[in-house]
Amino acid sequence: MGLSGIWAGFYKWSVWITRFAWLNLLFIGFTLVGFVLFGWMPALLATFAVVRKWIQKDYDIPIFQTFLFHFKKSFLHGNLFALLLIVAGYILSIYLKYTGLMYNSSFYPILFGLFFIALVLYVMLFLNLPAVYAHYQLSFWQYIRYALSIGVVNLHFSISALTVLAIIYYISMKTPLLIFFFTFSTSAYFVMLFANLGFIQLWRKKEKALQREQASISSTETG
Repeated sequence: MGLSGIWAGFYKWSVWITRFAWLNLLFIGFTLVGFVLFGWMPALLATFAVVRKWIQKDYDIPIFQTFLFHFKKSFLHGNLFALLLIVAGYILSIYLKYTGLMYNSSFYPILFGLFFIALVLYVMLFLNLPAVYAHYQLSFWQYIRYALSIGVVNLHFSISALTVLAIIYYISMKTPLLIFFFTFSTSAYFVMLFANLGFIQLWRKKEKALQREQASISSTETG
């Protein structure tokens, strides 16, 4: 006899809570397996691969097997991405340090403006790279370019994702136990959700542009 009413809703919620908790534990576990430095980015990419399946309504995937497959698959790319992000972040920190030393210089506003632009691009890259990697099949540098361009073009979705992340991490700091069971998996889900809206929007724009191009070709041929 199937569940109905409040019990069906309770069961559905318990299933999703279990899914997110299990995925969060996998992220933490595989990050530690990679000694943190070599594990966090492949684990993050694998987490995004799983939540992308959920967003596409593929709810019954085997979470562990799917995570493990994508962790192995993305291990090399993931660590190259991590190296790029760490080096870029280090360069930004050094630039900011020396910019601060020129606070009284007339060049300071220009230097700080350049830093701000670079920081925005860095955040867009960090935010969108895992989602782009989960969604597309590209070359290494194409992932970088797509993550930056999609983040800037869909700035409203990026800001929405950052807002939700801020809320999640604020709550997590107030309730540290959530970090072990929900923080990373729910963060990945919402970032992927907003990124997916951006992907759909871009796809629709490309479809409309293609239709206009085909219509233009047809009118030229008939004319």
